[in-house]
Amino acid sequence: MKKVSVIIPAYNNADLTVETVESVLNQTYKNIEVIVIDDGSTDDTGERLAPYADRIRYVHKKNGGASSARNLGIRLATGEYIGLLDCDDMYLPQKIEKSVDYLQRNPDFSFVHTPGRFINEKGEPSRTYPFFKRRQVGWIAKRLLSRSYICNSTVVVRKTCFEKVGFFDESIFIPADWDMWLRLAENYKAGYIDEPLTLYRESGRYTLTHLEQSKREGLVVLEKAFRRNPELNSHFKDRLISNIYFWNGFNYLKINDFYKARNELVSSIRKDMFNLKAVLCLTATAALGKNLNTILKCLKIF
Repeated sequence: MKKVSVIIPAYNNADLTVETVESVLNQTYKNIEVIVIDDGSTDDTGERLAPYADRIRYVHKKNGGASSARNLGIRLATGEYIGLLDCDDMYLPQKIEKSVDYLQRNPDFSFVHTPGRFINEKGEPSRTYPFFKRRQVGWIAKRLLSRSYICNSTVVVRKTCFEKVGFFDESIFIPADWDMWLRLAENYKAGYIDEPLTLYRESGRYTLTHLEQSKREGLVVLEKAFRRNPELNSHFKDRLISNIYFWNGFNYLKINDFYKARNELVSSIRKDMFNLKAVLCLTATAALGKNLNTILKCLKIF
């Protein structure tokens, strides 16, 4: 039975981290190494995990961000497979068993992901992470460039892949997972299990309160991809950059900042006048004013 190392970066979220750890310990697949990297927590995370000391590896480090915690966990891991699980998310009981089974039956696939089921702060189900099966399997890098549609905390990857693609980029925060999935997808075929096996918690609004950071880092991820793939034509690059501005504008609509939303949507259209999502969104915003729910209903984006 192959060993799986599950890396859990933790930071000041003791209650949820305990739930996350228990979800891994309760897997039907038993050859699992649980590595919790405490990224400088100042709460009682360490004390709360002490009862699990004989079943997990707990490492406390100076705060350096989630990517640095994941990277340390990957370096310490002794398993053949790596699971990446955020400290406020949870695995359903058969998550690891089904992921390992998929990779063993499909040796030409080097990582596998699934849809995720959203839960709220109380752990109650809310909705399923949107997914389109035809976009998920095989050589998906070009499709993944348009938007990060791989649900975080669902990926299980062969550890040897990191020798080729490198570790998480510690200079970016919000889209660091997108950057990693792109590098994996450029070099390896993606596997997909068409079943939600991870509970993804909608507990924070970090991105919505740091939209300029999100846009800036998203553009960095694309620029890195352009350097790795110089064959991408300029029109396709413009479409991808236009999408960054579009989603930033759409998120500004969510927080009712209509002035910045319009600016971002205009920037999106200037980069690619054929970005119909941006054109429709800007038109709906102009026509419907600040009636956000009506705008979303008309666009039917989510």
